[in-house]
Amino acid sequence: MFVSDLRHFLDISDEAPGPARKMAEHLGFVVRSATAGNAGASWVSALTCRRRPANRPCEGRIAVFRADLPAPIEWRCTACGDEGVISGWEDSPYDLRQPGSLSDDQSWLETLVTDELAATLRGLMFLDMECERLVFQMRSSSDGIVLTAGAEGLDYLLGFVAANANHETARRRQRRLQAAFEVLTDALQEVESGHTVSPVVASQARESLGDTVDLTGRWRILEMDLWDREALDLVAPAFIEFSLDHTGRFGFIAVTGWIDWRRAATSPSGVEFSWEGADDGDQVSGRGWAALQNDGLHVQSFGKQRGVGHTS
Repeated sequence: MFVSDLRHFLDISDEAPGPARKMAEHLGFVVRSATAGNAGASWVSALTCRRRPANRPCEGRIAVFRADLPAPIEWRCTACGDEGVISGWEDSPYDLRQPGSLSDDQSWLETLVTDELAATLRGLMFLDMECERLVFQMRSSSDGIVLTAGAEGLDYLLGFVAANANHETARRRQRRLQAAFEVLTDALQEVESGHTVSPVVASQARESLGDTVDLTGRWRILEMDLWDREALDLVAPAFIEFSLDHTGRFGFIAVTGWIDWRRAATSPSGVEFSWEGADDGDQVSGRGWAALQNDGLHVQSFGKQRGVGHTS
């Protein structure tokens, strides 16, 4: 059994030996998982075992247990039996016990994700506590890794994925972040459609929209005529979204708004919409269109705010 005090690993130097840094990361992940979940019961997290018996990755998961009162956190591998206890974790940067402020009191959705996607989410930079709790509450099941979240939580997490993708230079990690963005977008659509559109209405909407269903969902705004990429994401990752119930929303820089859209009469892959919103507190409105093309979704807006531009 590995007995550890987390305080000895909090300020570990980048010059420390590799095994020590890996152990510090492992213990931090265990504490996050144990404090993100409920106390008083053992559960199997999405964390994979760090050991390599016979030079092969262990296939086990890390089960964690945290008592109701502050006490050492217990952890063990479900396959190889590697185990330990961690003390000194209270009030550390990895302590996620305090409830988050996400006010998502609607239904929550269980989304199956791969190990690679789960690892990508754990590696996101600058996550706030609410999103860290979502990421480290992921559990292992017989079907795969389960991410449980509501619309607001998924929306917040999507923003962090997009922000990380915008500043990532490594192409392999960019692909992983893009895959995570697509999975979370699909999950957000599903949980939101459960609140706003009944299954019957959603089915009818798909039948009536035909090819335009491809436009539904959240699109990242990558280019605009008047602003560069850094300006677009000044407040939050820029986006435009088309929902199945013919509503939607958008946001870039300090501009936010809502959309009322319909199928374009001239193009089966296009839509027309009216919009209204706020630009740094000022009320604004206008009209626009969107069409799916080979290089992404092209949007043009006409009104007080111009140049919603090219998105993909």
